[in-house]
Amino acid sequence: MDRKKIFGIFGGFLAVMLGFTILSRGVSGASMARVETVKISTGTIDHTVTGSGRVEAGKEVAVYTESGQRVKEIFVREGQTVEEGELLFTIDMEELEEQILEARQEMEKARLQNQDAQSASSVERKNRELRQNRAQEDYSQAVSQGDAQVAAAKAALDEAQQALEEFLSHPVPEAEKDGNDNGAQEAYHPDGAEGDGQEAEDQVQPKKDEESQEPESAPDASAQETEKARLEQAVSEAQAAYEAALSSRAENVKNAARELEDASQQKAADSTSKQNEITRQQQELALNKLLALQEAEGKITASVRGMITNISIVTGDFTTEGTAMRLADTSKGGRLTVTVDKFYEEYVSSGSPVIITPSGNKEKISGYTVAGVTENEEDDSLLDVTVDLPEGVLDAGASAEVEITQKSENYSTVIPIQALREAERGYYVLVLQEEQGVMGTELVVRRLEVKVRDKNDSKAALEDGMLTGDQEVVSSSSRPLEDGSRVRRKEL
Repeated sequence: MDRKKIFGIFGGFLAVMLGFTILSRGVSGASMARVETVKISTGTIDHTVTGSGRVEAGKEVAVYTESGQRVKEIFVREGQTVEEGELLFTIDMEELEEQILEARQEMEKARLQNQDAQSASSVERKNRELRQNRAQEDYSQAVSQGDAQVAAAKAALDEAQQALEEFLSHPVPEAEKDGNDNGAQEAYHPDGAEGDGQEAEDQVQPKKDEESQEPESAPDASAQETEKARLEQAVSEAQAAYEAALSSRAENVKNAARELEDASQQKAADSTSKQNEITRQQQELALNKLLALQEAEGKITASVRGMITNISIVTGDFTTEGTAMRLADTSKGGRLTVTVDKFYEEYVSSGSPVIITPSGNKEKISGYTVAGVTENEEDDSLLDVTVDLPEGVLDAGASAEVEITQKSENYSTVIPIQALREAERGYYVLVLQEEQGVMGTELVVRRLEVKVRDKNDSKAALEDGMLTGDQEVVSSSSRPLEDGSRVRRKEL
């Protein structure tokens, strides 16, 4: 085969191969996923939470009157809006005047009772002082009389003991005493004259003769024993009398001391006067309230502008201790309370801006913020969000929809939420890039793991440095993509 023929065959082969390549490439291009891409931007990730609720008065005011008053007429109904000072109801004046008279009589009775109690207390105090003084006198008298009796008995005892001691120390027979006395008398001359020697001798001689004679027998010893026994008996009796005086003194002083102690006992605490004074003050306060009601001619009026939320009284019946009516105070505006899912707790806080859309009205109200966030009392999976409204914005009882917006910081790497893909271990994006292939330069997607800082329903903020401003991130695709998939841009 000549060379020319060989080149011809080879050329034909190349032409066929080129045709197949073109055809294959056309078929491959037709099967490639068509993608749309975006580039990163800067911006905030705002979170909007919605909820619905109802406007309530800022506070409720209790309307009441004194208990036991007969309701004469009621001039309002529940749900009615009233102005400050507007008449709500009246009470029966005749019944009121009877109660005032009765209250004054009770106060006078209490005054008299307190006066009697004070008088009785004064008399009791004086009697107690008198008993105490008398008991003190009796005690002093018992001590002095006892001391005197003991002293007298002691003196008698000392005298008896001294007589006994003297007798025991110098026993002198009575007969000897008489003899000595006689001799002395015989030698004594009353006129003081001396007789002649003979007479003296004559007088002395008989004495000598008597002395020379045999002495008579000694006095009877039994007389001496008798005297001793007498003196000892006197001492014993004096000792017994002295001990009796001591015992009597001790007993009398003890009894007198007990009487004095009993009379000096402190009086038991008596708060009757204080209690009476408290009762008097309470009665005076109640009377003053009745008098104030009388001065108002039995008319009960609204203390603030508001709406009647509850009426607890009935015409003809008597009022009780509780409130007669409840009035929602609208003079200082109202409070809108909406309920939202607790899932959004991190996006709802005091100060967050709100947009209010009243029910049945497409006009939105803005310029207000969240006043407070609390857990719902009935369902802990919900939050109660409150917004304070000034007077005239919405009436109490009105319902409204609320949008609460929580703004974030400004992020430097923000992509549409559809460009963010989620895997089991986190998030990733598909980045478009050119690569050299068999058929030349082609577009493929590469998987890039990213970390999300914040996201909402439309955008996601990524950590800085994970993407550059030149990279194209796949935001949508006509087919599912994997790392390395060849793609082509979607034609606009």
